[in-house]
Amino acid sequence: MFNSQSLFSNARRRRRIDPAVAWLALPLALLLLALPRSAARAQAAAASAPAPGQSGEPARTLLDRYVAQAIDANLALAQQGAALRRAEAGVKEANGRFLPSVGLNARYSEFSGVINIGDFINPTYAALNQILGEARFPTDIQATLPFRQETKLDLQMPLFNGALFGARAAARAQRDLVGSTRLTAMRQLAADVQQSWLAVANASRAVETLEAMQPVLDENVRVSERLVSAGQATPDVVLRARAERSELQQQVDDTRRARAAATRGFNLLRNQDAESPVTITSDSTLLALPSLDRDALVAHALRHREELAGAGSGVNLARAQQRVAGSAFLPALSLGASYGVQGDRYRFNNDNDVALASVVLSWNLFNGQQDNARRQQATALRQEAELRVREAERGIVTQVLNALDAVEVARTNLSAANDRHDAAQRAFTLVERRYGEGLATQVEFLSARASYTAAALNRVITHFGFAARMVDLERVAALRTLPH
Repeated sequence: MFNSQSLFSNARRRRRIDPAVAWLALPLALLLLALPRSAARAQAAAASAPAPGQSGEPARTLLDRYVAQAIDANLALAQQGAALRRAEAGVKEANGRFLPSVGLNARYSEFSGVINIGDFINPTYAALNQILGEARFPTDIQATLPFRQETKLDLQMPLFNGALFGARAAARAQRDLVGSTRLTAMRQLAADVQQSWLAVANASRAVETLEAMQPVLDENVRVSERLVSAGQATPDVVLRARAERSELQQQVDDTRRARAAATRGFNLLRNQDAESPVTITSDSTLLALPSLDRDALVAHALRHREELAGAGSGVNLARAQQRVAGSAFLPALSLGASYGVQGDRYRFNNDNDVALASVVLSWNLFNGQQDNARRQQATALRQEAELRVREAERGIVTQVLNALDAVEVARTNLSAANDRHDAAQRAFTLVERRYGEGLATQVEFLSARASYTAAALNRVITHFGFAARMVDLERVAALRTLPH
């Protein structure tokens, strides 16, 4: 391809170019000169102009709002909430075992073929009456065992039972474990929401950057076709221009697909329709770097990470099971009381009411070492839980240190990406001038344009990558305050 300056310098030297061709080539050459500047302006516009659906709201404020929305609406977290309510009910059940239980029991039976006690007593009483010479004893007794009816109130109340104390402690530990699991899921959800939003924002900005170059390459194809039609360039110029435009279109389509997938994933986390719009913003708060004192962050993580609280609840649960196993070596004492009426028919008077009160002691003295074996199992379980706590502590320390290193590297990469973008922009400006003066070929111009676009995309990716590393550090160091 030739530019306008080389075209008219050849015309002056050779004096063989038709004036009509020269006037046709003049506007085409001016369009070529405008292409590099249009590309630079398009890249600058992609980096600064807000996109549709973009908000001027600070990114951190927007992310906090989306996190709160997801915590309220996320279905997986709702399941964790239901599990926590179930564990709370388990604690209430364990507490209720210490209270007396009262029940009404009633029975009325029709008998056939049962023994009537009167058949044995009536002849005896008749003989006594005959000996005494008077009817002192009844001879018409009708009594069966069991009685035809029995109605009573039963009361049961434990006075001492070591297993109940262990069961209550186990229920509380289970509740705390479920609560810690829920908070862990909540913290992970907060991080996932932010990471997912960053993926949407990253893809959106990448689409904007690539779309801004489409008019430039479309114009390049149109100018190349006119130059070929005018006989001022060979057909390979058009082919290269079209190939460059097709490659860019492929990148745009892939990036749009990635943006759509990221949007659906983000909406899934907050339980919204898959195609619900997502507000995008980009500001300096994404790059705000808090104090990164390693010791302070590690200490904060060890105090506030829910995984450690869950591991501690596991230790408490093992202790409770150990207490239940040890209670088998202690006696159990309970109180039982009953009051009601019984007989062949219902009679509510002092002659037919029955009352019973009992204190029951039970003590298992020997059962083949089963209780001792259960206690040994509970002791081993507690040791496992304590080792898991130590393992969790070491894992959290490692996670915090790795996240800190990732943030530091991402910050360095951000600076390198900015330098790369600035260098690519300056290189493109130089090629632009050479291209306008006829000292650079179309291949050099397109290569510089591609490098400039790649540098712009890399800066976008690095920008949001740094924010993603900050989100990961926020999660592993437990910097976000979660609602309870």
